[in-house]
This record gives sequence, C-alpha cells and structure tokens, in this order.
Amino acid sequence: MKYLKQFILFICVIATSLGCQELIELDLAQSEPRVVIEGRITDQSGPHKIKISRTVNYYDAGKIPPLTDANVQLLDSAENLIEQFTYNSEDSTYRSSDGLKGKIDKSYILSVEADGDRYYAKGKILPNATLDSVYYLSAETLKQLGQPVFGEGYFLFANGSINRQGTQFFRLQLTVNDTLKDSRGDISNSILSSEFFGNNFEGLPIPGSYQKNDTIDMELYTLNEDVYQYYIEFINLLFSDGGVFSPPPVNPTNNIENLTSPNKFALGFVQFSSVIREQLIIEE
Repeated sequence: MKYLKQFILFICVIATSLGCQELIELDLAQSEPRVVIEGRITDQSGPHKIKISRTVNYYDAGKIPPLTDANVQLLDSAENLIEQFTYNSEDSTYRSSDGLKGKIDKSYILSVEADGDRYYAKGKILPNATLDSVYYLSAETLKQLGQPVFGEGYFLFANGSINRQGTQFFRLQLTVNDTLKDSRGDISNSILSSEFFGNNFEGLPIPGSYQKNDTIDMELYTLNEDVYQYYIEFINLLFSDGGVFSPPPVNPTNNIENLTSPNKFALGFVQFSSVIREQLIIEE
C-alpha cells in the first residue's frame, strides 16, 4: 500500500509538470545584416551562378531576402575584367554568359559591390585527378572476395591518379535518380584529401550503397585549400551537439575579403574548381 501511494504521488507530479508548460522566447541580440555570397566558377561552360543575399535575425520569419542590385564581375589575377554578371529574377542569382569557361591553372577574382562595400573572393582552378575507371560490385561479390561489407546492394569504386605534387583536395558530389545526396553524412563523406589515398589509387571506395537500376551521376570538383578548410569547419558545425563539451559555434573561415571595411566580413564562399562528370547505371 505504501508503494502504491508513492507511485500515485509520482504520477501526479509528472502530470502537473506536463500541464504547466510555458513558452519562453529568448531575448537574442539583434545583429547587423551581413552580405552572403555563394557561388561556383568551373572549367565547364556557363552560365555560372552567384547567389547574393543578406542575413536575417533569428526571429525574423520569411524567406531570406536576395540582394538584387549588386555589381558582380569576374576578374583575372591582374584585376582585368573578364565577365560582367547579370541578375536573373527567376532564381534570384547573378549569371554569367553561357560561353564563360574557366581555364585550368588560372587564378581568378570574383568582385562583388554590395551595400556600399566591395568584396573579393580569390581562387585558382586546379587540374583534376584522372579517373581511369569507376565500377561497382555487389555485396555478394565482395563477400566472395573476402572483403568486409556493410549493408546490401552494390558498392562503387574508382581507379585513377593525381596529376599534381603535394596534397590535393576534392569534393565528390553524388546524385542518385535525380536526387542530390546532401545529408550531413553525405556532405561529410564528400570532402576528400589525397593525403588519405595517395597519388595513385585502386579500388578507392565511393561512399554509399546502391540498388539495381539506380542512375548515379558523379561530379568530382577540385578545391583550393581555403575552401577545403571551410568545408571541414562547416562539417564540424553540422555534427556539433551543442553540449557543454562542444566548442561554441563560429562562422567557418571563408575566402571572401571585404576591401572597404575589413571588419565587416561577408558570409558564404566562392568555389573555383575543375570538374569531372561520370554517370553509371547499376545493372545486375
């Protein structure tokens, strides 16, 4: 009887606590809007797209407002004009002409004039790796070969080599059946350093498992080291649990410089890359 009374009292306490919930809105500091610049310039034909917007405060509802009156230009390393971008209202981006194609081993500057400030993002389009072959093996075949298998279906592998000296950095972007793989795990697995697989690679595993009739589109982008570091810091933020042992969140270090007001930094990053594209269809 004693334990029954204690149990009933416990239930009453829980029910009371659940019934007395109050929504508390934190008084977060309001910050000055920052310009956000995001885009990619590659060695493939355009149009290349640059998205420019402003940050909003936490409690400001609605869509992030695009910045529609910026002046966006692509310059060479000597700051000579190569291309003037124009704003396109359909997707709220600044576009280059269709014919613009970056050149491998050339350095570029993306110049953005916005809100009275001038921003520079600098980068070099580096040579890509050589992919000799991309292939797939079934889980059953891997088991027969004595290889460890985690999951079912088919698994992708690549053979190839690196074409430059020193550590090189890449992003591998996968689209399966027209759906981009962009979960935090996918992004974490997509950022690669040759430090971990060497100048020549055989049977390099490509993340994920796939099923019969899947259509897989692969895009391998070269990265400058500063953009690689941006991705690494961004991934650390994605996997931070916000606990007492986690470091405080900070904006990833990007490759955008404010020439007018250095302390008024912009967010985002601009990626300069060469790209290799491959497509596979899984057949039994």
